Amino acid sequence: MSMLGALWEPFATFGFMRRALVASVALGMGAGPVGVMLQLRRMSLIGDAMSHAILPGAAVGFLLAGGLSLTAMGLGGIVAGLGVALL
Repeated sequence: MSMLGALWEPFATFGFMRRALVASVALGMGAGPVGVMLQLRRMSLIGDAMSHAILPGAAVGFLLAGGLSLTAMGLGGIVAGLGVALL
C-alpha cells in the first residue's frame, strides 16, 4: 500500500471520518476569510475572545436542551458571542 493510499483509506472506509473531513474543510474555508479580515483590521484578539465566549454559550445551550441540540447550542453560542461583542 502506498503512503497516499494509507492516508486516504480511513476516509474511504469509515463514515465518521468522511464527516470529520467535510467538517474540517468547511471550518477551514469559513474561518480563513474571517481571520484575514480581523487581522487586516488589527482586531486579531477579538477572534480569540469570541471563540472563548462562544464555547460556554454552547455549553449552556447543551445543558438547557438536555442533550445534543444544534439549535439550542447554536443559539447559546450566538447569544454569548453577541454579549461579548457588545461589552
